[in-house]
Amino acid sequence: MGLRFDLPTSAVVGYLLAPDREPPRLGYGEIEHFLLSLSRRHDQFISSSRHFADDLRNRAAECLGRLRDTGHDVTGTRSGVLPGRTVRRVLEPLTDVVRGYDVVVLPIGSRKDRRWLDSFAREAALAPGHGLLVLIPTLYEPEVNVRVLDPDEGVTDALKRRDEWPGAIFAIRGEGSFFLPFDAAYRAVADLTTDGDWDPVLRRVRNDAERGAARARATRRRLLHLSDLHIGARKPNQLRQYLRSAVARFEPLDRVVVTGDLFDQPFPEYRQQYIDFENQLRELTRAEPIVVPGNHDQRILGNRISWLGRRREELVDLRWDRGPVHDSDAGIVFLCFDSSRTGLAARGGIGIEQFVDVATRYDAARQVASFDDCLRIAVLHHHPYPYPLEGEVPVIGFGTGRKERRPGRLLRERLLEMEDAERFLTWCAARDVSLVLHGHRHRPRLISDRIPTGDSSRASHSLLTVGCGASLGAGDGPLSFNVIDWNQKTGGWTVDFQVSENDARGFRSAVVQEVTGRGDDDGRVRRAGRRGEARPSG
Repeated sequence: MGLRFDLPTSAVVGYLLAPDREPPRLGYGEIEHFLLSLSRRHDQFISSSRHFADDLRNRAAECLGRLRDTGHDVTGTRSGVLPGRTVRRVLEPLTDVVRGYDVVVLPIGSRKDRRWLDSFAREAALAPGHGLLVLIPTLYEPEVNVRVLDPDEGVTDALKRRDEWPGAIFAIRGEGSFFLPFDAAYRAVADLTTDGDWDPVLRRVRNDAERGAARARATRRRLLHLSDLHIGARKPNQLRQYLRSAVARFEPLDRVVVTGDLFDQPFPEYRQQYIDFENQLRELTRAEPIVVPGNHDQRILGNRISWLGRRREELVDLRWDRGPVHDSDAGIVFLCFDSSRTGLAARGGIGIEQFVDVATRYDAARQVASFDDCLRIAVLHHHPYPYPLEGEVPVIGFGTGRKERRPGRLLRERLLEMEDAERFLTWCAARDVSLVLHGHRHRPRLISDRIPTGDSSRASHSLLTVGCGASLGAGDGPLSFNVIDWNQKTGGWTVDFQVSENDARGFRSAVVQEVTGRGDDDGRVRRAGRRGEARPSG
């Protein structure tokens, strides 16, 4: 059977197949849309069993009733994301009926693929028995960006391989999910609907999926984004090998970026500990890591008040990246800033002198090498947007500790903010920067914005800002790193936020953001961030 729903709610599928895991984060409108698709949209619903179809609709209607009884239960949230306990209670009636299936198939593509997707879905959904359930995500236009919270592995892989659509995501009960492009997906469904023994078919299909993912990875460039290591603090020192093992799953890497606060204190005795860690990073990639300083690398306790705690960069004599770094192999230009150069307390700033210096060196480098087809990434330590923004959907939440709840939270932000953030964002728009990487607040963060340029020929510029949390769990918080996949052929990229609790229970993908690099007017490849307005979903 099958129906059409929104891709950002795809995490519901994995949860219904394994309801003992944590419920996905969903807004009231998202979960309502999913349930309405099951209960009302008869024109998009196909099934080989009318009785079972009616049962599923009735269960969905019961879920809708529970949802509306919650009274839009978003207490304590800023983004409208429902609490996990509410999602669990609302979806409970659907759990038994969906768990009756062994495989859930999600055909995905754009509107030009509609004929194939509908034919594929109908063939799978009308197969005899209750083995296959088909859920058809909304069709996306080529220029639409997609964001998914708490994605399964198959959804993540599908977004990273969007240039291979149409295809299908296969979710296996108790075994996770994977993505297959058109031909392989069609063969898999044909085998599953005709072969009586599914186990060997599923093993073969999963192996095909893994080989396909490996081939796709070879055509892209991959960055690892780390931040706020705070080497010298007690707990982070215990977690380096755990982080290294988690990162190894994403090898090979083309570049590593570290956005400041390498040290908890700028003391010479911590230097060798960082050098040892950096040598481990060099095992991941042949290129030198891109490293910018943070306030803890230059100020005692990370703070400066008048002459107290003043910049002590000489205490840890390391190589810092400043200005442009051109990676011709990866097709990326990194524009590196020291955001701890100005500002009192733990605040930061760039300063006019540094803006001019970076711009001058960037313009000189462009005379030697063409940057026309390069992705431009600005790298700094401090966050250019205040925490939190109104209506922001957090990557892992804004924190529930006393520091985040108490009335002094706004004052805390003032002591940590970036003083010339607006000038920095405008500078990035003028310089055609598409992606900003930062750290500082120990919370992973994702902001999609449009920055006015003041240019009549290009009124605004699309800018994605990505914050990394504390990669070694400083402050007893979660561990965090980001993986950015850059597709030079299409001009698009994906950002995968990996998060783990500090008890090392395992890293998971908290958010995947896909940014397309292809316009819909003429189909030409364009560098993401230079097009017209992107319309993120989720």
